[in-house]
Amino acid sequence: MKQLFQRLSLRQKIVASFISIALVAVLSMNYISHFYYSRATQQDFYNIAETTTVGLNHQLEIYIQQIARSTYAMNAGVLRYSSILQQNNSSLIQDWLRDDSTMSMENRYMIREILNKYIAFNYPEIENIYLMSQDRRVLQASGSSTDTELARLPWYERPLNTKLEIFPTFYEDGRTIPLIAVAIPIFDVKDTTLSGRLVLHMRLTEIENMIGNMRIGDTGYILMVSPDGRIVYHPGEDMLASPIEETELSWLTLSKPNSLQTWQGNQYLVSYSISELTGWKTIALVPLGEMATGLQIAQISAVVVMGLLILLIMISVPFAANRITRPMIELKRAMEKLQTGDLTVRAPVTQGGDEIQLLSLSFNRMAGRLSELVNTVYKMELKEVQTQLLQKEATIQALQNQINPHLLYNTLDIIKSIAYLEGVPKIEKMAENLASFYRFTAKLEQSEISLAEELDQLKRYLEIIHIRFTRHFESKVYVDDKYLHARIIKLSIQPIVENAVKYAVEPRNGKAAVMVSAYPEGNDLIIEIADNGSGIDAVILQNLKERLMMITEQPNHGVKASDSLGLTNVHNRLVLYYGKDYGVNIHSFPNQGTVISVKIPFIRKDNIS
Repeated sequence: MKQLFQRLSLRQKIVASFISIALVAVLSMNYISHFYYSRATQQDFYNIAETTTVGLNHQLEIYIQQIARSTYAMNAGVLRYSSILQQNNSSLIQDWLRDDSTMSMENRYMIREILNKYIAFNYPEIENIYLMSQDRRVLQASGSSTDTELARLPWYERPLNTKLEIFPTFYEDGRTIPLIAVAIPIFDVKDTTLSGRLVLHMRLTEIENMIGNMRIGDTGYILMVSPDGRIVYHPGEDMLASPIEETELSWLTLSKPNSLQTWQGNQYLVSYSISELTGWKTIALVPLGEMATGLQIAQISAVVVMGLLILLIMISVPFAANRITRPMIELKRAMEKLQTGDLTVRAPVTQGGDEIQLLSLSFNRMAGRLSELVNTVYKMELKEVQTQLLQKEATIQALQNQINPHLLYNTLDIIKSIAYLEGVPKIEKMAENLASFYRFTAKLEQSEISLAEELDQLKRYLEIIHIRFTRHFESKVYVDDKYLHARIIKLSIQPIVENAVKYAVEPRNGKAAVMVSAYPEGNDLIIEIADNGSGIDAVILQNLKERLMMITEQPNHGVKASDSLGLTNVHNRLVLYYGKDYGVNIHSFPNQGTVISVKIPFIRKDNIS
């Protein structure tokens, strides 16, 4: 795409840019409106669904509590049957719950009649009533069930409870009518202890009437789910009493009261509330698209607006682009002429202060100065050639200067040979060490060497000093072998030792000592050259430190010609090569001696150590 865009003309680029900007603006507007409209739609749905489900739960709770209250008089024995059965202070139901061993068949029949009349006179949606005692005896209003059939009822195995219990949808054996069970506790009127329970098997008629034909959207609906995940109510009867994970709603997640969930590529709004009495979740479920019909209209409108905007751009922008690009095309032609060498060419300039006109003016000024620059460049090139010739002459002179030390090497070799023949070993050793040292210093191709090589040349120099001061001069190099592979600028230690000899050893006629040691400091290596001379005068020491500081901040600027191999020279080379964190540091103690520290990198950033 980038290469294709670069191949377009400026006019085409302007049109493409306007169309791209329009597309981005419309798409961004569409996305933002979709985002916020969706959020508003979701919140509206959650508010409506919460009001609806909470209201349904409240109605259901009132309905169940009314049923329970309507049985209290019957359960407590307030209804009297003395004219028939001569009951005085308690009902037949209370007697049966206490003990039915002495109760006649006629009394049992009467209890059933009481239960059936309750069904007929109060709630016709009640399918059957079961009376259950503490010792698990069961008497039912109509029909009779075996122990096996009773054991399959959801409430039978549950222990008696002092609170009202509601059991979610289930099916009795051999029947296709879905039922719920309401278990009402019965208390003994004598001692108020729990004596049994009255269980009502009820059809879902009243729940269906409460929900009715209530729908949210075209396909949205309301369902109820028990705490154990079974469907209590659903518009589709084939799903009743089934675990929700075994139905087509297995994708439904009920971890949050309000959520947006996706199934088979469609988004669904889900909201529920929980009944305090039953513990059931009353769930409102509706596809998002059915609640956001206005969003679809907004999206279609956005597409229409985008199409009209693109059409308007394609018609109007080329005319505007032509007015913008014409001066640029003329400027391009002037540049092409200038490229051929015509320095007299000028771009046309019209009235106006836009960037293109300013660019044309700048081009004309550039063309006017270009001829001047050509002459200037010609003169500079001539000077550069002259400079290169001078540099070549300096290089040749430097190469010639390398030839001169060979006379010194040959002369020292002759002295060494004569000393050997004459039997003067000290002169022989001095000539050998001096020749080796000068060969080492004369090598120009190598600036950084190992610490081992630097110390080897230092030891040769110290042998010469020992020959000069045979009796009293002492020197020692204390450097652990593990530091010998460190890299250091050539001639960084010997000049400092030479200074120590000059200012500490010679004034005492050799009665002094020079010690060289090394130790690590982080990733660096510190090499110390210590002597036991008279120390450095405070004023001189301060001047030296100031010069070293100046060299650290501005290498080369603080070096004098007299510092060819002194402390400042060594410090300058170390700073230039390793950076401002490295170099020479001086510590001097009056009448005790001087310690010169040389800091070099030991573990290099390029992993070379």
